[in-house]
Amino acid sequence: MHKVRSLFQAYPWGTNVAAYTALFAGADLLQQSMLGEDQKMQNSERVIEEPGVVTERMRPASELLDGRKKVDLYQTAKVSLIGLCFHSNFNFFWLNFLERVFPGVRPLSIGKKVISDQLVAAPITIAAFYTGLSILDRKDDVFQDLHDKFWPSYQGVDIRHNKDRKVHRKEPKSQDIYLRLLVKLYRFLARRSNSNFNKVVLKRLFMSRSNRPPLSLSRLISKMKLDGREGKIAVVVGTVTDDVCALRFTSGARNRILKAGGKVMTFDQLALASPKGRGTVLLSGPRKGREVYRHFGKAPGTPHSHTKPYVRSKGRKFERARGRRASRGYKN
Repeated sequence: MHKVRSLFQAYPWGTNVAAYTALFAGADLLQQSMLGEDQKMQNSERVIEEPGVVTERMRPASELLDGRKKVDLYQTAKVSLIGLCFHSNFNFFWLNFLERVFPGVRPLSIGKKVISDQLVAAPITIAAFYTGLSILDRKDDVFQDLHDKFWPSYQGVDIRHNKDRKVHRKEPKSQDIYLRLLVKLYRFLARRSNSNFNKVVLKRLFMSRSNRPPLSLSRLISKMKLDGREGKIAVVVGTVTDDVCALRFTSGARNRILKAGGKVMTFDQLALASPKGRGTVLLSGPRKGREVYRHFGKAPGTPHSHTKPYVRSKGRKFERARGRRASRGYKN
């Protein structure tokens, strides 16, 4: 054993080539002895009955049994030649390269070697093996065996896409020329500056009016009184009702801000004052502040329901039965 180890250390390349050649030959002989020689034909063979006419016939069991006992030495020679010419040399230099890049025998180094070997070397060696066999067999399409064995494994599942729909907006629905000029401006700023502020503003400019609810001045004041927001610009992509930047101001809100010594800005002015959104606080109104949201939820009148009913009136003749007595649906 010591002599074998010293031989490997003295002639690593030569012994590696010899070892791979012997391993490939032994593996092929073992496979043939276990699975049989005729793996491709299985239980049928092609027979030429007339010139130009090829048919298949079932092989008798006696022929199959005789075939399993035979060993195809030509097949073993081809496999050994591939191991001699490619795999032994490729693996020798590849493993030496991995040892230089990830030296040592620590678990982390071994894990990196294994992952790199499986991701890089394994596909190359497998492709070279089946392609080499096809070349030695003089096949017209040398990649056919490789394709038949491995391509179905990499094919994806055929998913229906006729119901797919992307619902986010890529531009505003409004044809307002001033809004579209702001979109053009902030699309440029979002693309050219590495600032999330401009991307958020651009996204909010696309939104519908129900998703850009108005923000009251009292709520804005309370939000700007939080810690760390002194001296910053409040930015609202929407309407401010009764230092602020917004799409639109009501006249009352504008007068109150100017009277208190504040300043109102539009988004084109904000782009000049703070192109990247530094020193700003991005605010928005309450999304569910609309009156229609009061009617959403559990049915009006059911236990623990606070949903507002759609009732014409609250008089004696309006909605006084269902939910109030068991004979009319249910009773709370």
